Amino acid sequence: MLYDRLITVDSEGNLVPGLAEAWSFATDGTYLDLSLRKDVTFNDGAPFDAAAVAANIERGKTLAGSVAAPVFRNISAVSAVDDHTARLHLVPGTGVELPGAFTTNLGMMISPKVIAEGVDVRNGAAGAGSGAYVVSEFVPSESLTVTRSSRTYWDPEGGKLAGLEITTIPEASTRMNGVQTGALDLTWVSSASESVQAQENAARGAFNVDKVPFRSVLGINVRARGDMADPELRQALAYAIDPDEINALFSGNCAPFRQMYPAASWANDPSLDYPYSFDPEKAARLVAKGGGAHLTLTFGAGSNTEKPANVIQSQLSEAGFDVELNAVPVTQVEPRYMAGDFDASVSNAFVPKADPAETVTHFVLGSYGHSNGNPQIEELAVRAANPTLSQEERAPMYSQIWDLTLKEAMFVPICNQTNVTVFTNKVVGANEIPWVDLGTFDLRHVGMRK
Repeated sequence: MLYDRLITVDSEGNLVPGLAEAWSFATDGTYLDLSLRKDVTFNDGAPFDAAAVAANIERGKTLAGSVAAPVFRNISAVSAVDDHTARLHLVPGTGVELPGAFTTNLGMMISPKVIAEGVDVRNGAAGAGSGAYVVSEFVPSESLTVTRSSRTYWDPEGGKLAGLEITTIPEASTRMNGVQTGALDLTWVSSASESVQAQENAARGAFNVDKVPFRSVLGINVRARGDMADPELRQALAYAIDPDEINALFSGNCAPFRQMYPAASWANDPSLDYPYSFDPEKAARLVAKGGGAHLTLTFGAGSNTEKPANVIQSQLSEAGFDVELNAVPVTQVEPRYMAGDFDASVSNAFVPKADPAETVTHFVLGSYGHSNGNPQIEELAVRAANPTLSQEERAPMYSQIWDLTLKEAMFVPICNQTNVTVFTNKVVGANEIPWVDLGTFDLRHVGMRK
């Protein structure tokens, strides 16, 4: 709502113009041109132009702790073809993931005046974005109130409301009651019991719901060490998992999913067969052949991975695994797994990115290590990330990457949990909120009936 992105997505995850009206790679892949809108200014009055893009890219590359730096390292320089055409010069053979990355916080543009002044934008710096709204009040971890900008917003579909008040309410039942009584207009729930309750209440006419499977995949991450260094024991682990039992645990709200990419994405291969479909007998034979197996399985205490972890422990035990559960604070699971502290984890962290090249960089070849160092995967990843190739040319290579990665059994996909949007009859646009399948909600296009 505050910071427009260079490129955005629709409700199905397709890339659509944002501050950049169009984008194209050079035929030799040496640069990416962004054709910028000419009718945008930041809320502090600074113009949005190629120089502003250059300032933001430089900030992303150099700011201490920047999450953009690993992606922006593929940009060697930024130049202005003209005031409204930014040319991103690329490290040879890289950069194909940038349009997809620009649909996230990496593509959010900050006023160059704010950047030059070194303002900390974390608390809603006034006028720092070019979005439809500006911050009028912010209480960290409690509430955010925004009001529509006084200037004319470039997107006629955005900024329909005079303002929004977003409040943190931890209890899902309280949030749903608030929507039912009219105290709240819009909220979300995601746990199994909450999702079932929301759908039951909607059936009684209490409010409306929109059920959306999460893009993230509930699954098991595995390190190739200890007993899990044996590929047949990793295969045994994969064979031992019954997605239907996990789905039942979530009252049917964790749809079994044994692939790497959502069906709607061009990077999905509908013909790909998961190599280790549930087969407890085969799992038991492989464990017996390996002389048994020990596994410590980490999960976030109190999170929606705790119950699945207990079910998975039972499933693996039936196959002959000796499984020890390791509960840690939920905020520690992912950073410590990426740091190599844990041998295996039950996680929702696998989130297919808009472009599969970024997914491969982060999950397959990166700190999650799902490729297990397979040189064929690494070779395919380099070839598929060539920005001179079309999606049609890249797709078969990613199909091979997904197939080879799943066969390594370093990642066992299980299911997609469900996010439920809960809203009153007055709310318009609740069914088409971009990134809702990530648990992230772009509210700039939401409206209300009078």
